[in-house]
Amino acid sequence: MRYAPLLSTLSCAVFHASHAFEFTGPDSSEKLNLTQPITITWNANSGSFIEPEARALDLWFYVITSDSSGRLGWELDKNLSLSAGSYKWNPNGVVESINKTGASISPDAVHVFEARFMNGSGGWLSALESDKYAVEGSELIQNSAGKGAQVGFYTAAVAFTIASLVLL
Repeated sequence: MRYAPLLSTLSCAVFHASHAFEFTGPDSSEKLNLTQPITITWNANSGSFIEPEARALDLWFYVITSDSSGRLGWELDKNLSLSAGSYKWNPNGVVESINKTGASISPDAVHVFEARFMNGSGGWLSALESDKYAVEGSELIQNSAGKGAQVGFYTAAVAFTIASLVLL
């Protein structure tokens, strides 16, 4: 029984050294406006994701192309303090980068932020994605349904032309 207080003390020490983590913002029910600065927030003391050795995080943003053929990612910042709780991001650099690739991105709620957790020596431990976000505010955003409608119209026109030629 003498060990009970010691075990209780040790379990509290381990619990307090562990970092539970959750993204708390922006609100995923609202679209991310890629023409305005965006504040990403998190709570390193609550949430179901626990990484006990984490001492810092690298923050990433991932987009899905409008034709769902690819996932593009950018490191927004690295070695952020877990206790900082927020990061203000200007999406202009990412928008310019997407422009250079010639890709268009989906307007749907498929884009995410990712926290990559680092240990005290900068080694990668694990990662956690945020909720999924829809985006707005850029000509890079294209609805894949519009492209499908163009392809569908073209296919119908070609089929009609071929059918007409066969009937001649």
